[in-house]
Amino acid sequence: MARFDHHNKHTYTKTGCWFLCVLGLLGAALIADFMWASSSSSFSSSSAHLSVASNWALEKSGVVVIPHVNATKIDRQRESVAVIDKKGQDAERFLSATFADLPAPDLEWEQMPSAPVPRLDGAAIQIKNLFYVFAGYGSLDYVHSHVDVYNFTDNKWVDRFDMPKDMAHSHLGVVSDGRYIYIVSGQYGPQCRGPTSRTFVLDSETRKWDSIPPLPSPRYSPATQLWRGRLHVMGGSKENRHTPGLEHWSIAVKDGKALEKAWRTEIPIPRGGPHRACFVFNDRLFVVGGQEGDFMAKPGSPIFKCSRRHEFMVMFICWMMK
Repeated sequence: MARFDHHNKHTYTKTGCWFLCVLGLLGAALIADFMWASSSSSFSSSSAHLSVASNWALEKSGVVVIPHVNATKIDRQRESVAVIDKKGQDAERFLSATFADLPAPDLEWEQMPSAPVPRLDGAAIQIKNLFYVFAGYGSLDYVHSHVDVYNFTDNKWVDRFDMPKDMAHSHLGVVSDGRYIYIVSGQYGPQCRGPTSRTFVLDSETRKWDSIPPLPSPRYSPATQLWRGRLHVMGGSKENRHTPGLEHWSIAVKDGKALEKAWRTEIPIPRGGPHRACFVFNDRLFVVGGQEGDFMAKPGSPIFKCSRRHEFMVMFICWMMK
């Protein structure tokens, strides 16, 4: 009797364990099904975050991610994109549809009519459908002293006229208000000759030149911009062509005329140098990128022949003035 009870007890215990296991599995399945249903609405959001992380990793590894232009609906649902590595080999990656479905134009380059003369370090500005190109090197030993004009409507170069004889030939600071073009300082002559402080104004409608007070000091390629009714000139290289300038000057101008007799000293730019981009956005003045240091004239050279100097390119640095 005792043996029978012991055997039944063992059988019942074993059966109870299996029953509990089955219940546990069923409960886990129900919970998993509930969690999947409740999280499906946020899946695309979370996958987007994963996609950003993946893209960051791809960028760091030098891989370029390009969406399929002609992807089918099924492809887009799979969030499939093509990947081209540095060797040009195709691979496969997955990108969130948040990015893959963004429409993008198929941009192509088109060659336009060649400029009348080759130029190095000239300056240019657009006013309506006309594009004005100033001065520049023809070669290291020769500089241009004229303006070429391109007409976007006619798709051809339509005019040429001379600059003032004492205007700089390269490293100019140029800006326009839509009619008047202000040309500030720059290098006068070929090779590594010295800068000038002269500042000129071109009336684009009458093609007449005028001048305004010269800068307090000559500069090579200063950042130049019109802001709040004043012509601002910042940075550039100093007289030796290599040392960055930090100075910032401005003068009130209107309709191609200076409203003041002298330039006003403004807040210096934190980091100077030539060839910087300068623009106004949301009533704030921005200065971006550029160069620090440049070639200098060899001491005692009668033709100001350039000597080698280290240059430092300033990338992704932006200064803002409120």
